[in-house]
Amino acid sequence: MYHGTSNTLDVYGVTQKTVDFRDGNGFLFEQPAVKEVAPGQYETNDILIDPSKAYDYFNTLSNISEAGIRGTSFVKLREIAVGYPVYQNSKIKVDLNAFARNIILWSELKGFDPEVSQGNTNMSGAFERFSLPGTSSYGLGVNVKF
Repeated sequence: MYHGTSNTLDVYGVTQKTVDFRDGNGFLFEQPAVKEVAPGQYETNDILIDPSKAYDYFNTLSNISEAGIRGTSFVKLREIAVGYPVYQNSKIKVDLNAFARNIILWSELKGFDPEVSQGNTNMSGAFERFSLPGTSSYGLGVNVKF
C-alpha cells in the first residue's frame, strides 16, 4: 500500500523520526545502500547526511512513490466481551456485560489501521493518504430479562 500520510508528515517534520534525524551528528540513508569506491567496486554506504539537510532528504523521498510503499499485513484484537449473571429467579434474570473493540493492532502502518484506510474498497487497498485513525470503543451493559 502507498502510505502517503507518513511521507507528507516526514516532509513537514512532524514525526518523531524527523526529529531524531535533525538531532545529532548526521544520519544514514534508511534503506540498505552502497557507495561506489572505484569503477565497478562498491562498499556498504557509511556516508552521513548532515542533519541540516533532513528536509531535503525527506522532500526527495516524498517524490519517489516507492519510498511510501508499506506492507499491509496486520493482526488485530477486534473485540473482546465478557458477561456475568448477577441475579436470577423464576421471573427475572439480570446480566452484566462489558466489551472492548479495536484495542490492539500490530501493523507496519504505525498509527493507521489498514482496514479503515482510504481506498480499501474502491482502489483495492493500494492507496492511503490522510485517512482517519481507527477508533477504539469500550462499553458496559445491563441485560434484564423478564
